[in-house]
Amino acid sequence: MVFGSSTFTSTDDFHSNCRWWCDDDDDDDEQKILGIEGEDLGNIALYLLIATLMIVIWKPTFKWLRKYGPERFDKEPREFKRKLGVFNRRFMKIHNWIGFGTAVVGTIHGIVLEWHWTLWAGMAALWILVFSGSMMQWRWPPKEVRKGARLLHLQRTLSVVAIALLLIGHGIVD
Repeated sequence: MVFGSSTFTSTDDFHSNCRWWCDDDDDDDEQKILGIEGEDLGNIALYLLIATLMIVIWKPTFKWLRKYGPERFDKEPREFKRKLGVFNRRFMKIHNWIGFGTAVVGTIHGIVLEWHWTLWAGMAALWILVFSGSMMQWRWPPKEVRKGARLLHLQRTLSVVAIALLLIGHGIVD
């Protein structure tokens, strides 16, 4: 078999000489950071993203429980709502930290694997969600800025855009 200017006598000889460009499922050259492969970072970021998006299920459940929980579970309303509020505050703190972890791990994943621009646009949308959520939690900027951050963070459009860009981008690079 002739390929370029080299002559190979068998298929085995061909595969042993083309490691630099053949896809031979050899992951020894996988790019790593702190001993973790770039693809594994992507899997971690995916699971963290799913965990942080559980808020989409929790918030309607929380509202329903506040309204109907005491009578459904035959509990005293004041104490039930107090315990539910404590759980919600803890859930929100976890949501914020997992969201931050998602953005950090996802960004490192992108740096290690040299992403397409659509993936960076999706990552930018996630960082906007992280910063706007942080502003809501820490009540740092003036009230006018926090109001805009709240509106930006609570509407679902930016989350949907981020996920769509990440899905499209991974479809392009995979």
